[in-house]
Amino acid sequence: MALTASKVKLPTSVAVEIVNKARDTSTIATLSPSSPQLFTNSEYMLFNGNAEAEVLAEGDKKGSHEYSTTNVAAKTFKVQTTTRVTSELQWADEDNQLQIISQIQEDQARAMGRALDYVVYHAINPKTGNPLSGYEALSATAKQVTASGDYVADIDALCDALNDVYDINGFALSKTLAGALRKVRVPSTGMRMYPEIPMNLNVGSIEGISAATSGTVSGRLATTPTNVLAFMGDFSLIKWGMVRDLTAEIIEYGDPDGTGVDLKAYNQIAYRTEAVYAYAVIDPEGLAVLKGAASGMSAAKASKASAKKAAAETAEGAE
Repeated sequence: MALTASKVKLPTSVAVEIVNKARDTSTIATLSPSSPQLFTNSEYMLFNGNAEAEVLAEGDKKGSHEYSTTNVAAKTFKVQTTTRVTSELQWADEDNQLQIISQIQEDQARAMGRALDYVVYHAINPKTGNPLSGYEALSATAKQVTASGDYVADIDALCDALNDVYDINGFALSKTLAGALRKVRVPSTGMRMYPEIPMNLNVGSIEGISAATSGTVSGRLATTPTNVLAFMGDFSLIKWGMVRDLTAEIIEYGDPDGTGVDLKAYNQIAYRTEAVYAYAVIDPEGLAVLKGAASGMSAAKASKASAKKAAAETAEGAE
């Protein structure tokens, strides 16, 4: 059903205040730089360098190294969102400067960004919450770490799974994990163990590593819970870009979203935003995923478990 002008109360004197709820964003766009993409079937050549210097005595024969390469094909996908409104709402917005239309288009652009996380992390269509055919989820191919209930220890487990071979330059947290870590305190002082995590959970870094928090990490819109709590690793291994930049258009005729309702016949117009992405995960093992149990542990219990362990370690150190 289209948004109608009757749902908008028009004041005599307009003073606009837009109420914004906390919005999910793309953690991949935050932690991994984008690169321009051409509309072609791209492949990335993965070069496995393993050279080591060889110490030679005088007259020794020189050895060599064999290098191997593998190809990783980039995946391309198109995303769009369409919003119907009545033409009366458009007039009201123009006459009273309510900024409703601009908010609709901004909301659509944010949805485009979140789609990147849903496809790469979970191979899920965010509109339906269902799995995508022909796509492989990073949550299934990354190194697997099972949550212990002590989230502080779980961060160490993520690091241990990676940093002997791969650099760690990014940490994508679910809201659940960020909320639990924010509550953990150092028993001896009462100070927060992770003061980098503010109350709004929009963390910028943790222990010197770039970090981002979003409901896309856990796949908030998935019909089947993913149980994902976090991704950590070398986010430069996620190559992505826009084959076609975001485009926005106003549609005044036809049935653009297949609802069986002609726009002109019902005095409606539609706002549509589209984009085409390309991405490739060069080496999934360069990232680790933290998953909780199916039932999950509450953030409060996890926070208490982490605090209890920290207290025990403090007491042991004092002996």
